[in-house]
Amino acid sequence: MPPGTKEAQTREVEPSVEALHEDVLRLFRAGRLRIPSLPDVALRVRAAVNDPQRGVADVARIVQVDAALAARLVHIANSPLYRGACTIDNCHMAVSRLGLEATRNFVVAFTLRNLFRPRHRTLLPVLQEVWRLGCRTAAISAVLARVTPGVDADRVVLAALVQGIGALPVVDYLDRRAWPDPEAAERLIERLQGRLGRDILSGWGFDAELAALPEAIARLETVPPDTVPGEAPRCADVVQVAWVHARFGTARGYDGPPLPELASYRRLPISRLGPDASLEVLEQSREEIRELLQILAG
Repeated sequence: MPPGTKEAQTREVEPSVEALHEDVLRLFRAGRLRIPSLPDVALRVRAAVNDPQRGVADVARIVQVDAALAARLVHIANSPLYRGACTIDNCHMAVSRLGLEATRNFVVAFTLRNLFRPRHRTLLPVLQEVWRLGCRTAAISAVLARVTPGVDADRVVLAALVQGIGALPVVDYLDRRAWPDPEAAERLIERLQGRLGRDILSGWGFDAELAALPEAIARLETVPPDTVPGEAPRCADVVQVAWVHARFGTARGYDGPPLPELASYRRLPISRLGPDASLEVLEQSREEIRELLQILAG
């Protein structure tokens, strides 16, 4: 690239990703970056679920104000995750079938999508990919949760979708600079979204396990061959294994340790069936994953 070209001049004045990393953290800590807030309907549903004086009818009334959200709750209640003997066709029945806690988690998950919209179109593909990866991870997590005792599908779906929330203040920072380089934006997001995501989720009042997940998901802890971790499987284990599977379907791919070497995979009961067991389960559940992906992606 000739040094006198416009592209070369732009690159000469662009700070390094390392410098941007420090600047983003400085502004974030100073409260000078736009930190997303939970949508109003999610806050109202959460407050209703936490109020022992309120029940299914109250939560359904809140959700019904948003017709699109109500329709998605009905879809998830009729999905393979919760499908019962009869088809549900209204919001009240959907909330009743899902239960209050699962309804709360799905409402938060479904309303997150509106946050992933940058001001400048240059960075739109970057945020879209963060959201798509979250949706793929969530759909796979839901299937893996079904074969992992003690882990709830609604919780791993929410966890998978919020793990990318730390990308938003990074994109806000780059939006202000009219940042021209999507690849550098991706690298910066990858480096920062875990730490920023933890702080955002803590500020939203998420419990400690969910708040820690954005950082934990990229921490690929390995164990020696034939070692069986003694701990019970956790929500973060399911989401991390799903995230690895989901990365296989992206342009950036996955270049971490082999799945069977990950402590998170070894904690899942399915790992005892062999190194390819999760692949086999996901292959058998392709239609279910496709259906869940359609619901989650909207």
